Amino acid sequence: MSSFQILDQLQKILVIVKENERVTDNQINQIEGIIKVLREEPLNENFDGTIQEIHSFLDNLKDTKTPDELVTHHKLNLSRWIDELHFLEEGGGAVTLDYEQRKGREI
Repeated sequence: MSSFQILDQLQKILVIVKENERVTDNQINQIEGIIKVLREEPLNENFDGTIQEIHSFLDNLKDTKTPDELVTHHKLNLSRWIDELHFLEEGGGAVTLDYEQRKGREI
């Protein structure tokens, strides 16, 4: 699967999760697999922070008893991640603020 296809698949899943305001175990597993691939083959160092945030979000989803509430709570983050994936697909260097600069405060 090409980088574009991987990013497109992740973007589509996040859009569905955001619009439905719920997440399934299958979606969590799909996102987790994609994040693993993106960590092994980084596409853009400016996107590393977003990957860390999504990974942290997945960990929180696994630990919570109310995943749908967590999705609703993170709707703005989901929107931002979707936008950043779009920017990354289009190319260019600056796709997001660095995770370390934000100190992870979105999660």
